Amino acid sequence: MRETTLSRRMKTVHSALYAASLILLLLAFLVYQGSFTPPSSIVARVPGVTPVYELRVKVEVVGLDGVTRNDVGALVMVGFTSAYTDSEGVARLQIPVGRYSAYVKSSDLRLIPLTLEIIVESNMTLNTRFEVVKAHPEKMELDSRPGLTSVKMFFTAPEGGRLFISYPQISGVTSNGVPVKMARGVDGVSNFFQRVEPGVVELRLDLEKEIISIDEQSTFVPLQIINWWISA
Repeated sequence: MRETTLSRRMKTVHSALYAASLILLLLAFLVYQGSFTPPSSIVARVPGVTPVYELRVKVEVVGLDGVTRNDVGALVMVGFTSAYTDSEGVARLQIPVGRYSAYVKSSDLRLIPLTLEIIVESNMTLNTRFEVVKAHPEKMELDSRPGLTSVKMFFTAPEGGRLFISYPQISGVTSNGVPVKMARGVDGVSNFFQRVEPGVVELRLDLEKEIISIDEQSTFVPLQIINWWISA
């Protein structure tokens, strides 16, 4: 009786090893023929199994110098799944088919993150670009008094993407003829905090200095632009 049971177990093991060998040979053949199908696609075709697809998220940043760089270490969250971008600025997530809230946070902590809703129904790439530009004033109005200057600044926000502003950098001259520059953060850029719409934007500022003139060439409002698109 013991020999019969042992014999049956050995046959089961041999059968499993044989089946595994056939699967490996089949995969090797498909790779050789150039017709290999990713496991996520195989799972998606199995009846009764929730399809799982690869979502690639490519993140780029464009600085004030106009140079586009990979955003290394950006945080990506889709539903309850998260990942960080690699040296190529790419995060890879395995996501079941469905509708999700997505969140992309740049490694530059001054920038506002991208939030959106996406539908995953195939392997896809979410491309995200964070851009920072200088919006120079097109018109300025000053109301100077001892120890205080009220400023109205007008600039045009471009069409396309989501737009956010930070504190402006202002360069001018005081009533005593002393040059002054008021700015926050590295390169005059600090945390972005307020969303604006495309078109003419009016900013009102109260400065604790009596300024009689402002240099419009070196005065600017930091503007963050977020663009995104889906590709295969």
